[in-house]
Amino acid sequence: MRRNIFVLCLILVVILFGCGKKAREQQVQVKVIDGVRHIMNPETPLKGSVSLELETKLKVNPYENEDFDLRYFDAVKDKDGEIILFDVNGSKAQRFTKDGGYIGSFFRQGQGPGEFVPQRLLYVGFMNGQIWVTGGDKLAKFNKQGQFIEEVRLGDTLAFFIDERCYLTEKRTWTEQDTHKQIIIKHIKQTNEIEEGPVLMRGTNLGMIRLPRGGFGDSWGTLDIVYAVDRMEKKIYVAMKTEYKIHVKNKEGQTLYVIEKPYVPIKLSGKDKETMLESFIQRRSDRKEMYLSAYPDELMAIKEMKILPKGYLAVYWISGLKEYMIDIFDDNGNYVYAIVPPESPPLDRADFYDFGFTTVEIVDDYLFYFEYRVKNLPEIFIVPSD
Repeated sequence: MRRNIFVLCLILVVILFGCGKKAREQQVQVKVIDGVRHIMNPETPLKGSVSLELETKLKVNPYENEDFDLRYFDAVKDKDGEIILFDVNGSKAQRFTKDGGYIGSFFRQGQGPGEFVPQRLLYVGFMNGQIWVTGGDKLAKFNKQGQFIEEVRLGDTLAFFIDERCYLTEKRTWTEQDTHKQIIIKHIKQTNEIEEGPVLMRGTNLGMIRLPRGGFGDSWGTLDIVYAVDRMEKKIYVAMKTEYKIHVKNKEGQTLYVIEKPYVPIKLSGKDKETMLESFIQRRSDRKEMYLSAYPDELMAIKEMKILPKGYLAVYWISGLKEYMIDIFDDNGNYVYAIVPPESPPLDRADFYDFGFTTVEIVDDYLFYFEYRVKNLPEIFIVPSD
């Protein structure tokens, strides 16, 4: 009898220990490493998996306007609703009202003040009630009527502004054998001179898979650094794509905390590599064996990151061959939701706003601009009452 009771108690202890261990594994843990908090998230989100409930808010066919001449375009939207469609490589931009009404262009191609030449990575954004355009190593400022104000020589093609005097950029240097890349903060002084700030992350031979002559790259298997700037929260998220470890920094370059989550790399067979490299092989079949030999045996962990409203972060992590899932973290680094990307609309080119997101989609061989309202997740988006 006593033996049976002992065995029963032992079984209960084992069960309780196992349940306690499983419960701990489902909780967020915080470790302090070298004075920095590491938010150790569980594999499963605290609030579960969610499918986005969407409704179309706005659909714009810009080609209905005979003066619209952008073949490809990205989009940006201001808080007052104004929409600008711009061609990153063509160095053109055109304005629309919040309802999709065509306004027109507001700068010309060229090399003069407020003008941009093609193939110089044009980017358009809004800052302090103005339109800011970067590209070709400079910043040009326009008022909301599209009138040129001034320009500043940055010396950087890429510039992601944290505030009006501080931006994030990439700095590259070359040696005989290697290329070196830094994600760095720079400051615009009152004299408009540019001053280098802290380096947030660095690496060697990033952004390209090397071949004996030249190289190639993609967003799935190419080693690189990903980053995102939250202007409202004044936070910068930066990560090496090979691991699920996101460093959260302020504009002084200090690490506020590190977000971590378990991740098992996707290993690739020879057939898998052919799938990943299909478009490259179609263009240059003579290089097939070279591509297959150079491509890594594992995919990256993180594809990209996007800023959500109210301090939330979306991490697009690689879950399979040309497939990704989206993890949502709150402003403390806690893993709160898993989002299964819908088949339509695609979220690859989504930019998130308080109402939901904007994106660009192909409809009947033409690019259209869309806005979608997210009808759930009220802690992140403004959800209209029924």
